[in-house]
Amino acid sequence: MNKIPVRQTVSYAYSFTFGQIGTIIGLCWLPLVVIAVLQFLPYALGGNPLAPAENATALGRQELQSLATSLLVLLLYAIMCVPVTRQALGLRQGGAIVHFAIGMPEFRAFGALLLFFLMTRLMELGISLLSLLIGRIAQSAGGALAGFVLALGMLAAVAAFVYAIARLGFVLLPVTVAENQVSLTRAWMLTKGNFWRILGVALAVLLPLYLLYIVGLSIIVGPDMANSPAAAGGASEAFTATLRTIGRHMPEYLGLTLILAPFNIGLSLGAAAFAYRALVPTAGPIRATPAA
Repeated sequence: MNKIPVRQTVSYAYSFTFGQIGTIIGLCWLPLVVIAVLQFLPYALGGNPLAPAENATALGRQELQSLATSLLVLLLYAIMCVPVTRQALGLRQGGAIVHFAIGMPEFRAFGALLLFFLMTRLMELGISLLSLLIGRIAQSAGGALAGFVLALGMLAAVAAFVYAIARLGFVLLPVTVAENQVSLTRAWMLTKGNFWRILGVALAVLLPLYLLYIVGLSIIVGPDMANSPAAAGGASEAFTATLRTIGRHMPEYLGLTLILAPFNIGLSLGAAAFAYRALVPTAGPIRATPAA
């Protein structure tokens, strides 16, 4: 059972990202711009997908549009992730000004991301059903002990969800790109005994960027939220107000996302690529090949 070297993985993720940020931007900027246009288009047409639907018909239309957009966005992410993963693995060399390719590698990455997405949704559904079941049992039993059992059951379900997501998703893209296969099983087997290491790497490479994103988002929507009448209302009113406020500031929100996205992609895929190479030492150092 091979182990992921946490310190070296984190170090490589940062050195890869900041050392090759120009190349990463060149490989990603065109798909990122297309994603931003897709996300902004409903607002440009006068709608607000973040706001609750007014009726069942509007809700159904909103769900269909969201599904179609999500699938297209997932394909665009695959188009970005394949060359950046190849760059991080050493399968690609050289810089890039613009990149947009759709072939079998991208469709395999799309299939892997879609399969992972579906597994995530199934697990979320399972947690929701489990929470309802535990809640009914606790309600029928009554008492403080039942509440404790409910909280404990939900905590265990969420912990199992995080564990599964980490094991299934961390090296999924390097497996897909380096081995030309879509296999959640392979990703799961490779990460056996490495959950805490994966968690440590993920926190080290993504938490600083997430905090920076929260600060940026607070600067963008904070003043409007403070002056919103719903801010003094209940949780539901505050949540709806937040969605509407983000909708009003969608250009600034998308701009923040575009700025941070190349760093997010570089850090996450750089860490995943280095971890994959550590977990598959029999393959030896992956030899670089000329850029496609």
